[in-house]
Amino acid sequence: MDNPGQTVSATEFAALTGVSRERLRTWERRHGYPVPVRVEGGARRYAVAEIARVVGIRRAVETGVPVGVAIAAEPGDAAEPIGDRAAAALAEHAPLAVVALSGPEPLIVRSVNAVVAARPDAPRPGDDLLALAPWYAEDPGFATLKRLFTDDLMAAPCTHPDWTGGLRPGAQSLAYRLPHELGRPPLVALIGIDTARERRTRQLLQDAEAELARVRDELETDRAFAAAAGAVADLFRTQRGASTLADAATILVRRLGAVDAGLAPSMGGALVLGRSARGLLGPDLVTAARFDDLADALREGAPAWMPAPVAAAFGAPTGLELLLVPLQAAGDGLGALLLLFDERSVLTEAGERLLRVTAGTIALALVRERVAGELRDPGAD
Repeated sequence: MDNPGQTVSATEFAALTGVSRERLRTWERRHGYPVPVRVEGGARRYAVAEIARVVGIRRAVETGVPVGVAIAAEPGDAAEPIGDRAAAALAEHAPLAVVALSGPEPLIVRSVNAVVAARPDAPRPGDDLLALAPWYAEDPGFATLKRLFTDDLMAAPCTHPDWTGGLRPGAQSLAYRLPHELGRPPLVALIGIDTARERRTRQLLQDAEAELARVRDELETDRAFAAAAGAVADLFRTQRGASTLADAATILVRRLGAVDAGLAPSMGGALVLGRSARGLLGPDLVTAARFDDLADALREGAPAWMPAPVAAAFGAPTGLELLLVPLQAAGDGLGALLLLFDERSVLTEAGERLLRVTAGTIALALVRERVAGELRDPGAD
């Protein structure tokens, strides 16, 4: 409908404007307007762009203005605010959504108040509503709007797209025809119906959408932990040797989207961190007794996010978050797996369990390497 050259048949034009074909021809013969577009075969067609003006002329005539005077009046600026200055100010500051449309076709947004303008990607003055939401042409609310422009209907409840970038169905307003000024296209105002029940419903919907987003994020994290656990298990099933532990750290960085990862075996009450997968952590020796959070995590055997002082002790750059996963086998503490991330995330029960499985696999590999070392050097303590 935003094509300035678009035309409709004389029958369609009459239905949209509420002016009969015979009356249109009388206006043309006596006053030179509206002028039809002739096509092959001589059939009359009229420009869609003239619909609003013809409706305006018809409205003016219905209030007693002579046809010639109404046709001679210069079309006004259709983008004027709703009503006069006082009415426009009231609409602007109203706590409900207020939108004015010209029509019936094209259905153009002419004015929006502050409530609508503040919504994300809301329609703006000059937008063709049907171009933004083509589905609305089949909505009962569109038929109601057309009646407000062309029939004697003055006001009615009306469904329409919500005034956001989504333009989803289901919004409802009280629609009414504004007093018509000579020379201006008619306008219909829509004032949002805002009840306590609708506000509660919207809040519940927003809460549900936020919860869904949270669950999806958790599921993605759990999938990553599961993939990492499987990859580490496969590694230790097929490879042995100290280098395999370094390979496991590299796998964890890649699979978990971590910034860095390292293994810190326990030795004499301290965690001994060698070079990490990407070199951002260590090498360093950190005594567990220096930090209560570190000691508690190792004693409880549960994954935990470490405070900044602990992260700094392991060499973590400022602004990164350190997740510590204790390494245990047969109840013995063997050290910790250190994972460095850009930001913290919520650890679900499934996520913690998967991290424990990964840490348990690495712990068994540490035990295996120690046993192998003792077999190679029977005199070692």
